[in-house]
Amino acid sequence: MSSAMNQSCLLTRLRDLHPDCTLRSLDGARWGTLILPRDAAPGPPAAADPLRVMLFGSFWIGHAALQAALAFAARQPQRVELVGVVTDDAVSPQARISLRKRAWGLMTETERAKVMLGLIGTALDSDIPVYTGEIKTPGFRALLAERKPDAILTCGFGQVLDGSILNALPYGAYNCHPTDLANGHGAGPAPWTDMAARGVRHTVWTVHQMTEGVDDGPVIGQTPPINVGDAKGCLPNDARAFFFKVLPPIGWMVLSVLEALAQRRERGERGALSRVDIAGTMPPGLRRRLLLPLAPDWEAAPIPCPGEEEFAALARLSEPAMLAAAEG
Repeated sequence: MSSAMNQSCLLTRLRDLHPDCTLRSLDGARWGTLILPRDAAPGPPAAADPLRVMLFGSFWIGHAALQAALAFAARQPQRVELVGVVTDDAVSPQARISLRKRAWGLMTETERAKVMLGLIGTALDSDIPVYTGEIKTPGFRALLAERKPDAILTCGFGQVLDGSILNALPYGAYNCHPTDLANGHGAGPAPWTDMAARGVRHTVWTVHQMTEGVDDGPVIGQTPPINVGDAKGCLPNDARAFFFKVLPPIGWMVLSVLEALAQRRERGERGALSRVDIAGTMPPGLRRRLLLPLAPDWEAAPIPCPGEEEFAALARLSEPAMLAAAEG
């Protein structure tokens, strides 16, 4: 089946799963669709709205980040609102998302469509608009002006954000990348290749302020080490296993960044975060789980969502300085 045919099937399947959604094209976009749920709230925010966040993400890691952002917003809607999701169109032949170099290249088109629809469905089920297309366009800039995000989080997204997007955010943009960027390891679309080349079986998640460079910008926090090896201490032959093994700490990482941003806003401060103590505040049980070897049945594991352990730890972070220090 051709990519063009798969794109048509994807949209048909999307309408079958979410018959009340509306599909729109954005001005200037060569690929992708704006998908509006039935209950999407239009227009600019009211003066009393909470911190408005957009998530740019794809693949399993982006889906885990989305679930964490939704969980935070559901528990504390007065503090954080998720106002939109931007994801990769991993099926369209027109999409420019480094498809073959990234994790998508490990999947068939049918598998890519399934993963993509899963993330979109999670957003639509929570009445969050989703855009799957090109972002350096007049139409997307107009969408940003309408949604008015205060901050952006990205996790597994295939396009570089330009200055017109980054400079419009009063609280900055933050990328989550599953390698040790602070020590110069693994920038780019294939972190598992970097690990294999260095002969290591542990990695970390890095959160950094975003610039127009790929995986560039000041590092603001990292997770504790994550064991991505199997029970024999070897890296798995299936590179997809890497992405499943690094899923568990994504929820805590996203919660920590959102909490730091919300506290910064509540203190009446603006500007980007310079530090978030992701590792030092991580719940002990989660920290221990990161060191477990890859399970043989990893493909059957669900995409994790933060639970009571993470939210109990988040509630104990009553001192803002524990999470973030103001820039300058």
